[in-house]
Amino acid sequence: MSCRQLVRLGHRRRFEPRGLTFRTFAAWLLAAVAITPFMAATAADDAERVVAWSAQHAVPFGDDLTPLKAVVGDARVLAFGEGTHNASELWTLRNRMFAYAVEQLGFTAIAAETSLSEGWMTDDYVTGKSKDLDAATHGVFSWTAASFEENRALVEWMRAYNARPTTSRKVHFYGLEMSGTTRPDGRLLVQPAIDYMRTVDAKRAQAVESRFSPLLPAFNVTQWPKTEPSTQDQLVIAVQELVSLFERYQVLWAAKSSLDAYQRAYRHAVAARQLVAHSRMKGQGRDIAAAENLRWVLEREGPKGRLFVFAHNSHVAKWRMLPADDAELHSTMAEFVQPLLGNDLVVIASLYHRGETRDWLGMFGFDNQLRAVPPSKPESLNGVMSRVGKPSFLLDLRTLPNAGPVRDWFAQPRPVRNINVREEYNQIKPAAAFDALLYIDAISPLHLTGK
Repeated sequence: MSCRQLVRLGHRRRFEPRGLTFRTFAAWLLAAVAITPFMAATAADDAERVVAWSAQHAVPFGDDLTPLKAVVGDARVLAFGEGTHNASELWTLRNRMFAYAVEQLGFTAIAAETSLSEGWMTDDYVTGKSKDLDAATHGVFSWTAASFEENRALVEWMRAYNARPTTSRKVHFYGLEMSGTTRPDGRLLVQPAIDYMRTVDAKRAQAVESRFSPLLPAFNVTQWPKTEPSTQDQLVIAVQELVSLFERYQVLWAAKSSLDAYQRAYRHAVAARQLVAHSRMKGQGRDIAAAENLRWVLEREGPKGRLFVFAHNSHVAKWRMLPADDAELHSTMAEFVQPLLGNDLVVIASLYHRGETRDWLGMFGFDNQLRAVPPSKPESLNGVMSRVGKPSFLLDLRTLPNAGPVRDWFAQPRPVRNINVREEYNQIKPAAAFDALLYIDAISPLHLTGK
């Protein structure tokens, strides 16, 4: 039915949504139809202005990493976000950026979106305490059973750097996650804490283990929703009291072992408490925990420490992405630490346009088939940046004009690609979320170790 027929229909009968006559509604509809082409033309003009401004200010980034120095400045934390978890180009660039940050900017550690426990296995290898290269490689990204050549290259570089005679301060590796699997399990956190307690207070360790023994089967995100509230409450109390024991006996236990051994065990207990909160919040506690762990890493690195953070864009964004489901809306890791760090936190998001991928995470049932990543939607941030005309570049959003259509465009929510094994976009305000954008035109799958 045409708009004219709708208006004629309005003469014969009344349609009153919320008290409005159908004639008024039809007039509004006609006006909306008339203005739509104008709005579309304006949006297209704004996008063209954004492309032109970006082409003028984008700096080639790939072979030459020196533009990173100007973007980072004196910031204590550089967070590099990956637009997807399974792109070889992004992980390879992460390795090169971290090496540059260490050798040229004085960075002292890297913290990644991986398991707290397995991250220590990586740190033991890069600092020369362990020879287990396989465990170290897997610890860089523990969300999948697979291990990747890109991560092996990172840990081998870190170990070699730490072994140089000219290295005055060793670099460290940290995991920011409570438990780095798609189904976090509290047993992986409680048991190391109890094992440590056996070495410093065997009697108390036995009592704690007896208390946890009937509760641990329920302490994972799969079983928690099926667990009786009374059992959940017992777990909450038991975990909190475990943390309290570590805090009460810190000086005594650290003296019986070492400060490093104590801190590792204590962080496992803290991570168990974080997992309880995560479970009670129906899975929305990851970023809260990661932010708490990031603050602890900064404390551990000391006032002269500088930290390179590597996690998905959705975790390092200073302004949360808007998922399709409001139930998934929660603050990001960067949002939590931003008030503390201020200008000491610089966030660079990575964008890609097309390429190929595999679902190494195994989250979406694609059995690791090689899949084409189609070109990004033209209206998305990825799509607009693809029109800048450079295969890879760095764009500092802090140089945006103070006002005008270009700044307004970056200040409004834009679709941004999320996970590439399915067509998924989130809405995000680029200028509010990121300090800079790193664009790569094409991506390809990660490389499994041994293949």
